[in-house]
Amino acid sequence: MKKFILTAAFLISLISNVNAQNLPLIPELKSSDMIFKQYQEEVSANIKATAEVKNKNNELLPLNFYTYKATENDSFFTIAARCSIWQETISTINSISESGEKLTGRNLILPTQNGIFIPEIQNTQIEILLFNEYENEIAEGLYENCKIGTKKFYFLRGKRFSPSIRSYFLNPAMILPIEKGIITSKYGNRKNPVTGNWRFHKGIDLAAPLKTPVSACKSGKIKKVGKKHVLYGTYVIISHKGGFESLYAHLNDATVTEGQEVSTGHVIGHVGITGQTTGPHLHFEIFQNGQNMDPALKVKIKN
Repeated sequence: MKKFILTAAFLISLISNVNAQNLPLIPELKSSDMIFKQYQEEVSANIKATAEVKNKNNELLPLNFYTYKATENDSFFTIAARCSIWQETISTINSISESGEKLTGRNLILPTQNGIFIPEIQNTQIEILLFNEYENEIAEGLYENCKIGTKKFYFLRGKRFSPSIRSYFLNPAMILPIEKGIITSKYGNRKNPVTGNWRFHKGIDLAAPLKTPVSACKSGKIKKVGKKHVLYGTYVIISHKGGFESLYAHLNDATVTEGQEVSTGHVIGHVGITGQTTGPHLHFEIFQNGQNMDPALKVKIKN
């Protein structure tokens, strides 16, 4: 692969337009593999150039990409270590929302530069957090444009996760499906606002404007997408590790399909008024091993 030097000023306006299917494929993450050796040489050269850039004429190497299909023996941490690329670099370009996400059989993009990739359209909680954190840099144009297939990214060279985002990435707890939703009804006995009868409320209700995005509380697989349920209306059920399931009801629409894998914060639908409801809100339930439980015991509720 041809190497040349670019000035930082030119890189700000550079648009990397990459067809992932045409990228060099690394068969094995071993130095004996010629393609991986080439990749390591590029990464090493980039690390050296970045370290020297302050003392020379702001000269940087271009951003290149390789691909690698993860095996069952790979973990997110071993791949990052073998490639000498930061964890946040690999995670953000591949839309990996948490460190424990399953990678076996997945075709990963491996950049030759360290930094953070933020998609122009954010679909997960961590992508939204990163965009909010680097909103000023993006507004000032302090990024490089990058397009992988049809997905466009802002690439912030040399940027890293903040301590709070790193903590979230390494050990994500269940999150509220609506970040700014107002809890209007808690878990437990209550008078049904539609029928007026007392009954046990199996979840919590989060009031929010119609069509507010609803996110997966944790990574998992879509177990059920239901419509026209007399009580729940349009709803989604997600299966999580540890015998947990989560249910999201009264949706205006569902944007996922049964069997689909989703990550923490992935948008699964939008707030609606379907089923038995007096206004737009989300009904949210959590189960463990089939037993209903108070979501407040698993999700950090902001006061």
